[in-house]
Amino acid sequence: MKIIIYILFAIIISGCYPINKTIQPRAEMVVINEVGNPVSDAVVTLIAGAYPYGEERTRMSIKTDYSGKAEFPIIKDWRIESLMIHGAEHYFWSWCVYKEGFLTYEVGNGGSGEFTPNAHIILEAGVATPCSSILEQWETVDSS
Repeated sequence: MKIIIYILFAIIISGCYPINKTIQPRAEMVVINEVGNPVSDAVVTLIAGAYPYGEERTRMSIKTDYSGKAEFPIIKDWRIESLMIHGAEHYFWSWCVYKEGFLTYEVGNGGSGEFTPNAHIILEAGVATPCSSILEQWETVDSS
């Protein structure tokens, strides 16, 4: 019992506390072409960024299977956060889909409440460009 009291006292005095954050949610993307056929071997990238600094934290890429599906596991991590200004990180996520012969699909509106973890997209024929950084995606969304 004394140990619990000491731990609580240390948290209150320091303003720091441990938390198990979701760095990447469990998510899946299904990719089809304009006529409704699955697109295999498209590179689907799930990008995690974090406020308050808007920095990219992680990036995981998975190729779609024969049915056009890419599945991402949940990733959690223990962090120490602070009760002070800018002490807590808030994660947001973005999608990027790249495949030669198709326009690259990027969406940067992935705040934890806005992110679509079960996404279905249609890739349009065109010239592929590499996935940008999360900051470039947000600048594109903000300027639209």
